[in-house]
Amino acid sequence: MSAHDVRAEISEKQTKLDAHSIRPNNTIIGVHISAEIESIASNTFVNQINLRFIEVEDDNPNFSAFSNCLYDKEQTILYCFPQALIFAEIPSTVTSMDRRALKGVNEDVAAQVRTAIKNNCEKAGVEFQYTDPPGEYGPQVTYWPYTNIYPLTDNDLN
Repeated sequence: MSAHDVRAEISEKQTKLDAHSIRPNNTIIGVHISAEIESIASNTFVNQINLRFIEVEDDNPNFSAFSNCLYDKEQTILYCFPQALIFAEIPSTVTSMDRRALKGVNEDVAAQVRTAIKNNCEKAGVEFQYTDPPGEYGPQVTYWPYTNIYPLTDNDLN
C-alpha cells in the first residue's frame, strides 16, 4: 500500500478538522498541520490507532507541536497525545488537557502524562483541569481542510 492509498478525498473548501476529516486508518502514523488550520475538534484523532506523531507548522497561530503531541500555541493545553506514542516530553507550561487527549493511549503512559501535568499544576500553583467545553480546539469549527493535511505512513519514511 502506498502513501497515496491512505489519503482521503480532499475538499479545498473545508477549513476545519474533525473525526470525519481523517477516516480511521491503521496505516496513518503521522499528520502534518499547516498554518491555515483554524480549529480541530477533540474527536479528530480518536480512532487513529497507529498515530505516532503530529507536526504543526511554526507559523500556525492556533496550534503547536512538541515531542510529537498537539498543543495550543502557548503549550498550556494538551490536545492530543497520539495513541501509538509510548513516550513524549510534556512541557512544564502544560497545566490542562482536553478530555480526549489520552483516548486510546496505553494506560500506563496515560497515567504518567496525567501525573506530569498535575506536577506542572502544583509547581505553577494552579488547579489541574480539563479544557472546557470539551469539544473543540480553537474557534468553534468542525472541519479540517484536507489540502493542509499530509497523512504519513511508514512508506513515507523510507
